[in-house]
Amino acid sequence: MSRPQCGYYLIIALAVLIGATVPAVAQQRWQSRNFPAPNGGLLVFTIIGGNPACASYNGRDCLWGQNVNQIDFRQGQPLICGADHRAQWGVTGYETPRHWCNLARQIKID
Repeated sequence: MSRPQCGYYLIIALAVLIGATVPAVAQQRWQSRNFPAPNGGLLVFTIIGGNPACASYNGRDCLWGQNVNQIDFRQGQPLICGADHRAQWGVTGYETPRHWCNLARQIKID
């Protein structure tokens, strides 16, 4: 085996290692939509385990008003509607028809 081939394998190994360390949250299919009040405005979200989840850095507060390209998903801790949302806010997000959780659940993720 020649030296150039060894270097090639090293580059491939490093690329695989770097790709494998990307957090699962960064690999989700995220999209942004404008939602009406009471929790209104631009919101980036995805579906996790069948529930909508907003982009968040602390698992509690959605990143309202930010677009997909403004968020560092490697630092993300999404807020997931349902039990997770209830633990943070006392409600699942599905009780109110116009809540973003309820509306996002109806949107098809590409």
